[in-house]
Amino acid sequence: MDCVISTGLSSSSLVLYLTASSLQRSISKKLIMKTSITNRRSLLVLLFILASWIIFMVFQNSAEFWTALKLSISLHQWDFIMKSSCPKVPLSPVVSPAETDLRIKEIMKKLDQLIPPRPFTHITTTTSAAHSRTTILNPRDTYCRGDQLDILLEVRDHLGRKKEYGGDFLRARMSSPALNAGASGKVTDFNNGTYLVSFTVFWAGQVSLSLLLIHPSEGASALWRARNQGYDKVIFTGRFANGSTHVSTDCAVVLNSSSELCQYLDAQDQEAFYCVRPQHMPCAALTHMQSKNKEVSYLNKQERMLFERSNMGREIMENFNTINVSNCNTLKSVDLHEFGKLQRQLVVDLDRNIIIQWQKHGYPLIGSLTYSVKEIEYIARAIDITGGDKNTVIVISLGQHFRPFPIDVFIRRAINVHKAVQRLFLRSPDTVVIIKAENTREMYTDVERFSDFHGYIQNLVMKDIFHDLNVGIIDAWDITIAYGTNNVHPPVSVVRNQINILLNYIC
Repeated sequence: MDCVISTGLSSSSLVLYLTASSLQRSISKKLIMKTSITNRRSLLVLLFILASWIIFMVFQNSAEFWTALKLSISLHQWDFIMKSSCPKVPLSPVVSPAETDLRIKEIMKKLDQLIPPRPFTHITTTTSAAHSRTTILNPRDTYCRGDQLDILLEVRDHLGRKKEYGGDFLRARMSSPALNAGASGKVTDFNNGTYLVSFTVFWAGQVSLSLLLIHPSEGASALWRARNQGYDKVIFTGRFANGSTHVSTDCAVVLNSSSELCQYLDAQDQEAFYCVRPQHMPCAALTHMQSKNKEVSYLNKQERMLFERSNMGREIMENFNTINVSNCNTLKSVDLHEFGKLQRQLVVDLDRNIIIQWQKHGYPLIGSLTYSVKEIEYIARAIDITGGDKNTVIVISLGQHFRPFPIDVFIRRAINVHKAVQRLFLRSPDTVVIIKAENTREMYTDVERFSDFHGYIQNLVMKDIFHDLNVGIIDAWDITIAYGTNNVHPPVSVVRNQINILLNYIC
């Protein structure tokens, strides 16, 4: 039985009646004390008439007084009975907008500490791949498959001077050309100009190592500042329709305009998108949306030099020799039912009732082609209307479309999705939820808006927010680095492996 009882009946009529009666008694008492005994009878008659008139006026203005009084008493008794007999049902966690804002500030503070300001006076004082030095720790002539290989990196600037702080955006990769296989390395920043780069050797034969300086710390700092400086790097245009009439207006996550605005608000999580309201059309007339990049930059001329093609993605270990690896009979292979070269093999029974559903996320959804907005739904809302059970799998992917905007937009979305997953697990703890991380993309395309540095920070945010939930992770970031692909839409072989990992979680 549902135990939600809401009563909103006012008892002002009762209060007014009692107040009038009290006023009558008070006036009567005072007047009687001041009059003589001979006039008391006449005064009582007058007071009776006055009291009768007051009561008559009260009833005239509250025609349903007795009905309301009886209903109020009845509902009060019912509410008491329900509170006494109905068991309390635990509510889903409710997080106020203020709490969400506080969580955003906490994460922003962590990221600001991770990416401190690194101003520079000249490009020669920034990190140089050519002048930086690498040293293999505990080198061997031959490594065994499964061993760890550690490299100490000491970064220097273009004048050969040792850097005294970290923050460089590095990408480490190990590959086996013979097997067409690869794996990413782990980079540990000691924040003093030195880094530990660690690899696990997975294959026998000759193995190549790569360590790319994607952005120097000064470039990473500039991108972080520029990202959070404005919401206007992408222009959205909304199309409104009224019969055969179509009107287009400006739209945005944050819209600075003196015109009347339409607010498209997700009331529960307080996420909003805005459009300038066209004349003589309602806000509900919005039918389509498209976007394009705006010619705006928050980088100064000197900072932009760091993102020229010749200064990005520079190999640090350019003259590094290959590593020889043998099986050494120390490790046993685990049969994961794979087929082909290092491909996972998962058997799927197509006779089972399996439904796969994909839908795009809510605003901001960037795309040069016009798309319909009528079916747009925030991920949190889609999760909220999912019943969930042990046969339900939900895969969530956030990333590329948020890169051009200040990080608070992404943090808020991630927090709201996290809250929705919490609510899902309350009603269905057996539901499988998987987070698909974003992948790397083109290294030299519109760096200020879409640099992989922004994606790297967003991956850190997702890990921080979802660390307390039992969710699976498809580390597309790690996979695309391992495969050495720099395409926003990775090759089929990469996507196939991501799907294999997904199926591994399910099966």
